[in-house]
Amino acid sequence: MERKLAFIFDHNKCIICNACVEACNKAYSLPENVNWRKLPTFQVNELKTALSISCNHCDNPTCMKACPALAYSKDEDTGIVWIDEKKCIGCGYCAWACPYESPQMSPEGVMTKCHFCKPRIDQGKGIPYCVEACPTGALSFGWVEKGKADANYLANEEITKPRLVIIPPKEITLNASPLKVGKERKYLSLLLFTIFSEIALGYSFFSLLFKLPNPSIILSAFLLASLIPSIFHIERMERAYRVIFNLKTSWLSREVTSASLALLFSLSSIIVPQFLLLGFLFTFISVISSIMIYILKARPSWYDADTFVSFLGSSMTITIPIISLILSYYLILLIPIITLILEVASSILRWRKLERIKGIKISIRNRVVLNLISIALISLSLLVPYLLIVSSITSLFSEILYRIKFYREVIYYGIPS
Repeated sequence: MERKLAFIFDHNKCIICNACVEACNKAYSLPENVNWRKLPTFQVNELKTALSISCNHCDNPTCMKACPALAYSKDEDTGIVWIDEKKCIGCGYCAWACPYESPQMSPEGVMTKCHFCKPRIDQGKGIPYCVEACPTGALSFGWVEKGKADANYLANEEITKPRLVIIPPKEITLNASPLKVGKERKYLSLLLFTIFSEIALGYSFFSLLFKLPNPSIILSAFLLASLIPSIFHIERMERAYRVIFNLKTSWLSREVTSASLALLFSLSSIIVPQFLLLGFLFTFISVISSIMIYILKARPSWYDADTFVSFLGSSMTITIPIISLILSYYLILLIPIITLILEVASSILRWRKLERIKGIKISIRNRVVLNLISIALISLSLLVPYLLIVSSITSLFSEILYRIKFYREVIYYGIPS
């Protein structure tokens, strides 16, 4: 394995003076609430220690792979991972993928993080400011073949393979959890994008199987309704075109590109109906890509089979009852009934997993009750067909409430407080 630059931190030498953090903040004039280096403290009985940590310039930089705009680069010689702020669109996806809370949004709407003082090192003008400021040598840096950050107060190092070497404290044993609970910013646009695109998927699929009214117009309308709100999730909208630049590794790039192509072909199918198939195929790719966006090891509450069940299930539970009413074809109602049962089962399994790993209880009562109501309405629709409309609305309401919890109660890996 090649030797790359890494930060080395010795718990036993740290006097918790905060000089490393202050030096970094001062050198780069970082705004309030933006700290490229952090110094969380731990106290066990009468003893206290701290951890000086910033970006770990990982061997597997999930932030760089997630970035849709190709704003990240990795220096092959030093291993330094850095951001070109002029290319960043401010989507924040890199922060989702990082289990160390390294990328941070600046007031200018772009992501920033530690770059190992790359300009100083490249020009031979000195060492990282944080290392230079440490009075005891607790924080240093050097060329290492592999990081050694297997600590119970940090995320599993196999997620990103960080270039960080930690020398643990000799006198105390730390038992802190890196798991935290937070709320996703500007989640409404994400909620609208995912649900509208899932409805588009369900309607377009059954439009290919059966003769449904106005499939091209309805597909186009839902795709347009999904894409417009997503633009507002990006901080630097004037650079929104860059979101499609990283099709190689970014699921966000794949999601937006496929959704845009789906809209193009669905609009074209109004004139050339044969294009509807391509509209459906790209809608399917978009929905699968949107699921994969959330399958991140850095976020255990999303990294779960329930995400697949929820995102794909809504395309069935919301659309099929309406389609069944239009066609007067009731056999297909078995699909949403089975899906509603699967959604309840997977939400229970997810709830138990989160309770086990974090000790947090996330209520799924609304999900269970509303899904059972939808099943009852579908069953009664054999007597009163128009109850299928109520069933679709109930399933939509269930999914919206569940998706809100999905975004507002995120369990993720970060720096322990």
